[in-house]
Amino acid sequence: MTDDDVLSAEEADALLASTILTDEGRQDPYPAYARLRAGGGRWTSGFGATGLAGYEDCIAALRNPALGRPEPDMELSDGLGGRERRQNDNEVTMLFLNPPDHTRIRGLVSRAFTPRRVEELRPEIDALLHPVVDRLAAAGGGDVVSELAIPFPVAVISELLGVPRDGNEHIQPWVRAITAFIDPAATAEALAEGEVAGLELVAFFSELIEEKRRSPDDRLLSALIDVEEAGDRLSFEELMANTLLLYAAGFETTSNLIGNGLRLFLEHPDQWERLRADRSLIGSAMWEILRADSPVQLNNRVALGDVELFGQTWRRGDSFIVLQGSGNHDERIYDRPEHFDIARFAGGDAAPPLSFGYGAHHCLGAHLARAEGELAFGALLDRFERIELDTAAIDGPPRYRPSFTLRGLESLPVVCA
Repeated sequence: MTDDDVLSAEEADALLASTILTDEGRQDPYPAYARLRAGGGRWTSGFGATGLAGYEDCIAALRNPALGRPEPDMELSDGLGGRERRQNDNEVTMLFLNPPDHTRIRGLVSRAFTPRRVEELRPEIDALLHPVVDRLAAAGGGDVVSELAIPFPVAVISELLGVPRDGNEHIQPWVRAITAFIDPAATAEALAEGEVAGLELVAFFSELIEEKRRSPDDRLLSALIDVEEAGDRLSFEELMANTLLLYAAGFETTSNLIGNGLRLFLEHPDQWERLRADRSLIGSAMWEILRADSPVQLNNRVALGDVELFGQTWRRGDSFIVLQGSGNHDERIYDRPEHFDIARFAGGDAAPPLSFGYGAHHCLGAHLARAEGELAFGALLDRFERIELDTAAIDGPPRYRPSFTLRGLESLPVVCA
């Protein structure tokens, strides 16, 4: 890297802002990421946070126990465009908590998402998948996002938690609306819609919790209620907040994994046929999808006290923008990162992608999401000899939703035979 390659903080800020806040940047952030990495990969922005674009920097921040989530007493910048949600004093979802509260709550729910438990659930998950694929086959195709990528993981997380699947079609749009709170690209209108959706969700789950108290079942929500009522530290507010988090996280990441993944396969039909010929690559293929077009692009961390990192001392409240999507394309870590190669992770020696985060806040549902992806793509291979983009139903290439943190397609119309 020469001096001419190095980006000033102002140049890096402008580049990142154009990526997050413009449609062109959100549709394809990867060229901007490459420029940020080539320009140094780490900079202190004009609004105080330190941006991290390289893999090693990202993973160092994510796995460092001295970095965590913003706490109520911290005076933080508003972030890009003033859209970053601040933590409320009463925030009790583990997404925004630090140890020991994060550890306590995560421990109560993590038993439902262990690799062993996910493997036990595979037949049940597979049974939920086949009716969805049947409908796609009967129609000769359709929008994979609305017909498969959303309804399948919604059915799985509903079954896991014990949320009735009949007559609750309104829940998924509400959940999607509240994701505006973690997105720096969210407009004031989107945030307002998220507030309304949040109230609707609280009302829905409050009623469901009361029903589960009267008539418990063997699902996760009833188990969490039992824990709360047994005095094992889950307050009603904690129960509500983390139920909403589990439901939202239970389908958003997986929906994007399936949609983004099929787009990659449509653009690289040789890799689709390679997977058809060698199903042993299915696990590696899921990792490669997560690396190549991560469903989660952005994370954040703050120093919880004085900490030594990157050769300097950071003070409590110093914040970091962790560009996971950029780290997944770091040329120093992955050979030809722009190339979609489903065997990249087959040998077990490739660095794991950062798509599920790392450290204490590593995604609880990572095993579940990969299992759902494996089953979904396996079912598509089993059922269809041919899957192609329905060019008559779409004007131009598939488009991504107007969000940045969570990266997923608006639609993906296909023809199947």
